[in-house]
Amino acid sequence: MPDPSGSPARDLRLRALVAVALSALAGHAHAGFFIPRDITMFMFTASPDAQMAEVAHGFRADLSLAAGQSRYLSDDESIERRYTTLQANWLVHRHYGRDGIANAYIYGGPLSARGSAYDEGGTDSGSRSGVHGGFWMDYETRRIYTRLSTHLYHAGSQTQAVTTAQALWAPYAADYEDIALWFGLQAERRSTLSDATQITPLVRLFQRRWWVDVGVSVNSQHRGDGFVNVMLLF
Repeated sequence: MPDPSGSPARDLRLRALVAVALSALAGHAHAGFFIPRDITMFMFTASPDAQMAEVAHGFRADLSLAAGQSRYLSDDESIERRYTTLQANWLVHRHYGRDGIANAYIYGGPLSARGSAYDEGGTDSGSRSGVHGGFWMDYETRRIYTRLSTHLYHAGSQTQAVTTAQALWAPYAADYEDIALWFGLQAERRSTLSDATQITPLVRLFQRRWWVDVGVSVNSQHRGDGFVNVMLLF
């Protein structure tokens, strides 16, 4: 918590650090680089066509490391990809404004890919080594959050891109010891898995060291796919 006796500038910076850690949507994109120094995060996300589990730790104010597992399924369920990933996440720019904070991150690392997309013998046991990475930009105040991100996975001869745009709004400016409520809308495209843009209305609740997201994703192929996301900071 910010020190009540500190300066307004210091108070804003401390509040912004907590806000950044708690305000990136998990959705189906990695949020492991939004971790303050010496903090560990666990995150789990589940929906019918994507699941993810990740553990991340902040080593410096501008660097965290993460390890995770993720699974993606195409709209027609003919393509399945499972990734085991390691990644380093760098804060490359941060700007403190009068009412909010803007951030730019890059991230990447090695991966191991498995699933039907890499199977050549009909046994669903094909595997490939590869790399992954991307960028993330966001802007946040105590009542508005926006972000744009792209995550690329490359293994064998296949490249998958997940591009996400998101906006969230809070009906009230909660203090960080209180439970905050956010409403949001996310648009996402997954190349080589779907030709449709997935639209997800969502609700988020968070309080300092945890959050829960609940939403419903729709596109031209699927209607009413629910998802849940849980995050804990230690």
